[in-house]
Amino acid sequence: MRQRDVFLRSEGNAWFKRNAVAAPARGLPGSDALLAEIPGLSGVSLRGAKVLEIGCADGARLQWLNENLGCDCRGLEPSAQAVEAAKARGVEAQQGTAEQLPYDDGVFDIVMFGFCLYLCDREDLFRIACEADRVLKNPGWLLILDFYSPTPAKREYHHARGLFSFKMDYRTLFTWHPGYTCYSHRIRHHAHDGYTDDPNEWVATSVLRKNPPAS
Repeated sequence: MRQRDVFLRSEGNAWFKRNAVAAPARGLPGSDALLAEIPGLSGVSLRGAKVLEIGCADGARLQWLNENLGCDCRGLEPSAQAVEAAKARGVEAQQGTAEQLPYDDGVFDIVMFGFCLYLCDREDLFRIACEADRVLKNPGWLLILDFYSPTPAKREYHHARGLFSFKMDYRTLFTWHPGYTCYSHRIRHHAHDGYTDDPNEWVATSVLRKNPPAS
């Protein structure tokens, strides 16, 4: 059973319903780990910058980037209900998954993974990395927010039988390639912006540069 198909069919909407109250309640930018990194990105004018968030949920993060920094945003999300919520915010969002991006080559200045890789099928990881690289400009910025583990870990996904969640160092999907450089890797507690010694609670925000210009 492909997790991708289950999320497109039903579990994406179920996730959206479970988080419908908590997600809108968080004030942005607040302690949002991805938004905190955007202003520091060099070599790109944020006003008019084309941004893609894979796993955009209700589009709140993209709405903030558009209204406050003038970014030209797109979102991709497996939940049809979340896509409709994002559109209601004025975000151009589509239903889909990370291994097949419905965008042209080299169109985005910034590509973000918004906490979705931990639920992706492992057999799709190479394709997911290839697709993100394909749509990202050269040079460009790649941001990843997700669960972190220094070694790959697998556990049952407690919201739906037969599904799993996966933890790993997701930046390694790209940093094996000489064209990608990790500029920042911040490990924090899953539920708050602080440190923890409990590896079960680790999440990481990684900022990668695709082919940084020669100085």
